[in-house]
Amino acid sequence: MRARIRRRYDDKYGITVHLPAEPMELYDMLDRIGTDNGHSNVYINIEEEYIPRIMREGGFYDDIFKLNLLAVRVGELPPADRAGFTAVLVDHEEYNLDDVILVTYGLDAYPVYPCKSYAELGEIVIDNEMIPEVENCPDELIDYLSIEYIGKLAAERFKGMFVDGYYCETADFTLPDMKITIRKPERNRFQLLLGTDEKTAQWYTLPCRNDLSDLNIYDIRSPLPNIKRAEDITKLNEVAEKIAGLDFDELVKLKAVMESNYYIGAGGALKALSKLDRYELDREARSDTGYGMEYLRRQLPSGFDTGVLNSEYLNTVGSRILDCKGAALTSYGIVSGIGQELYSALTVSDEEAEDEEENEKQEAELS
Repeated sequence: MRARIRRRYDDKYGITVHLPAEPMELYDMLDRIGTDNGHSNVYINIEEEYIPRIMREGGFYDDIFKLNLLAVRVGELPPADRAGFTAVLVDHEEYNLDDVILVTYGLDAYPVYPCKSYAELGEIVIDNEMIPEVENCPDELIDYLSIEYIGKLAAERFKGMFVDGYYCETADFTLPDMKITIRKPERNRFQLLLGTDEKTAQWYTLPCRNDLSDLNIYDIRSPLPNIKRAEDITKLNEVAEKIAGLDFDELVKLKAVMESNYYIGAGGALKALSKLDRYELDREARSDTGYGMEYLRRQLPSGFDTGVLNSEYLNTVGSRILDCKGAALTSYGIVSGIGQELYSALTVSDEEAEDEEENEKQEAELS
């Protein structure tokens, strides 16, 4: 499932996501669009034709974990159920996200037949005597019936429709009476699939006090970028212990620092953590132009009309100041160079800080 997510309706910045995804990936999506830690709601436009039009074109504000559950459920539907699911949504444009999820749990409530034309449907209707006209017809006249007409008659009577090679009678569908609970794990925990062999491996959450070093690692779910594998469980457990104590803003800043400085693996994360307080992060600035605008707004006299500045100029200003400060545009916002302030006035000493930042990056590449 493809969807476009933003923090709110009027937010110009957004990202296209592909679901389903693991919980840590969902948290990372939220971090990249700049949401806070209070909720996981975003403004959503689903880019799938089978979803009600208002949810695609108009969009809606809801929980990304709930949207992910829908993607999981739809992805598990066999072809016949997928056709029935689509047919229900054609009849119910008013459904919201909760309703659409419930539809996937109520697909046994109506008949679906594998056929793609009135003629094929007519054969099914005749074989099963589904309408009185066929049930009361003498056997010797059955061969003279128009199977296409019979199929069309049944479809009109039962208000059915053809979807992707199936005939679905969903007009009388009602939502199942049930409540859906979505589990949301902690956002700053590592998960490792560990065991002596792949068949018996189990998921473990880090930090963990038990000695896991004798187990093999088959998969990893990481809350940090640039950690795609775990070669040293002990070192990764040390990282997990440190980030468990970070607040939300510090965790996102750590992600930005690791991305901007190419810190890789548990060793890279530990280096980034040791210098985290020497960086600044602006999650609102999402481009050179946006940074240039904010920088000038803070430096120019109060009341100066920044509307007179064109975007090309702002882009150039933003890009040059970022270079001077050794700052970088990341997926999580703009992160400063080490020891730098994002919005302080430029001075000669900034060149020295830029050299230090370059040394940091070279060190990270060698680690």
